[in-house]
Amino acid sequence: MKRLLVLAIFGILGGCSSTATPDMGSAKPVHYECEAGRNFDITFNNDDALLTLPKEEYVLKRAVSASGMKYVLNDGMPDVSSAIVFHGKGDEAMLELGRVVLKNCAVSE
Repeated sequence: MKRLLVLAIFGILGGCSSTATPDMGSAKPVHYECEAGRNFDITFNNDDALLTLPKEEYVLKRAVSASGMKYVLNDGMPDVSSAIVFHGKGDEAMLELGRVVLKNCAVSE
């Protein structure tokens, strides 16, 4: 019974990160390099952004921002520890991956 419960939980969690990839058209990914050698790519197209991490992809939606741009993962889950938020202004950005925050990110060629 415990094994079945564990498998069900992993199945549900695995489903949270898999979303339909939107058509990004001819949009090119923007590569960011952050402190501590972390990096990611993000492709913007209208109100969607495709966040590409080394092992995962997430579809983010544009959100209201006082300054710059903000995209969030809207997975319907209220748990802040699993939230993904991209904040960008000019060539600088910050990426929140739940409780992990990638700071001092800059566009890299």
